[in-house]
Amino acid sequence: MNVEEARKVLWLKSNPRPLGELLDEGYLTQDRLEWAAQWAYNSKLKQAAQVLLEVMKIPAAKVEEKLKSAHELSLNNSLPINITLDKARTTLWPFAPFKGQQMGVLVESKQLSLKDLGYAVENAWDEKVKQAAIALSLVRLDQVVKEPVPSAGFVHVVSGGRSYSERRESLFTLLQGMMLGLFIAVAYYFLSKSITRSFQPNPTAKSIGEIASSPGGIIALSIAVGSIILIAWIINFSIDRITNRINKEIEQHRLGQEGEERTVQLIVQALDGNWHLFRNISLPGRNKADLDIILVGPPGVWALEVKNFRGEYRNIGETWEWRNGKKWKATSKNPSRQARNSAGRLGNFLKADNVNIFVNPAVIWANQDHPLMVENPSVAVWQYNRLPDELGNIWQGEKLSKVEQNKIVEKLTKLCEQQRDSH
Repeated sequence: MNVEEARKVLWLKSNPRPLGELLDEGYLTQDRLEWAAQWAYNSKLKQAAQVLLEVMKIPAAKVEEKLKSAHELSLNNSLPINITLDKARTTLWPFAPFKGQQMGVLVESKQLSLKDLGYAVENAWDEKVKQAAIALSLVRLDQVVKEPVPSAGFVHVVSGGRSYSERRESLFTLLQGMMLGLFIAVAYYFLSKSITRSFQPNPTAKSIGEIASSPGGIIALSIAVGSIILIAWIINFSIDRITNRINKEIEQHRLGQEGEERTVQLIVQALDGNWHLFRNISLPGRNKADLDIILVGPPGVWALEVKNFRGEYRNIGETWEWRNGKKWKATSKNPSRQARNSAGRLGNFLKADNVNIFVNPAVIWANQDHPLMVENPSVAVWQYNRLPDELGNIWQGEKLSKVEQNKIVEKLTKLCEQQRDSH
C-alpha cells in the first residue's frame, strides 16, 4: 500500500472519514496512528496506519486558521456546525483545572473564556472537543448556528436503579453513623454513672491519700491507672482502625461510582441511537453482583467492567497487579475475570430465551490520572482517553439482526423495570 492509497482508507466508525483528511485537520496524531497500527480490527486500516507512520509527519492544526474559516462562514445568516449544541454542552473539558466537567456549564459560568476554547480547538486530541469548542465559541459570539440532524438520535440509556457502588457507599456511611452514635451513647452512660457515684457518700470508701500511704496501695493504684490508660488506648486504637477502614471503603466505592458516571457520559457522546446502554443490572441467580454497563448494538453485545482504582496498576495477560512501593502485588479482585464472568452470565441469561449470542467482555480503565500498563491482555482493556476510538473500532459489520437486537433490548429493559420496582 502506498501513501496515496493509505490516505484514502477510512478511519473508525466513530469518525468514518479518509485518513488523509483527518491528518490534515490534526485529528490524527502520531499516538492515535500508533494505536491503530497495533489494535485496529480492520486489517486495511492497520496497514494504512503503519504506512503513514513511516512516511508522514502529523501537521498541527492552527486555531487561527479555524477561527478565520469560522469568520468567513459568518457572512451567511447561519453557520453550520458539526455537533449539536446539546452534545457540545455536555462534552467533557479535557484540560486542568476543570478536567472532566461539562463544557456548557463552564462556558455559561464564565470559567472558560474564548481564549480557552481556542486553545481546545488547537490542542485537543478528541475531535468532539474541538467541534464543541468551535460551536460554543460561535454561540458566545452571538452567531446563529445550524445544528446537524442526528442520523439515528442518541444512545438509549436504561438503568436498573442504584449501582452496587452507590449501595455499598450508603451502607458504609450508615454503619459509620451507627458506630459513632453507639460510642457517644456508651460514653454518656459511663460518664453519667461516674458522676452519680461521686455524689453518693460511701463511709467504707478510702481516700486516694489513704490508699497511697502503703506500698501495696501504691502498686494497686498504679495498676488501676495503667489499666484505665491501656483500656482507653485500646478503645481509641480500635475505633480509629474501624473508622479508617470504613472511610477507605466509602472512598473506594465513591471513586467507582465516579468512574462509571464518566464512562457512561463518554459512551453517550461517542455512540448514536443505534445503540442501547444498560447499567447497574443484577441478573437472576445466586451471584448478585451487578453488571456495570451492557452495550447492545448492530455489531453485537458487550459486558463492560468499569474500574477506577487509585494508584499504579498493570495488566499482563490474565494477571492484575498494583504497585506497593517498589514491589508489585496481586489485586484482591481480577477485573479480567470479572468481565469474563459477567459476559458468561449475561450470555446464559439471554440463552434462556433462545438468544444464542456471544457476549464480548471488556474492562474500561476509567482512571484519567494514572493510565493502566497493559501487555497481552486476556480480556480487552479500553483506556478512558481512548474510549471513543475503541467504540469506533468494534463497528465491523452488523452481526445482530434488528429482530435479535429488539429481543435482547426487550428482555433487559423488562429486567431493569423489575429491579427498580423491587427497590
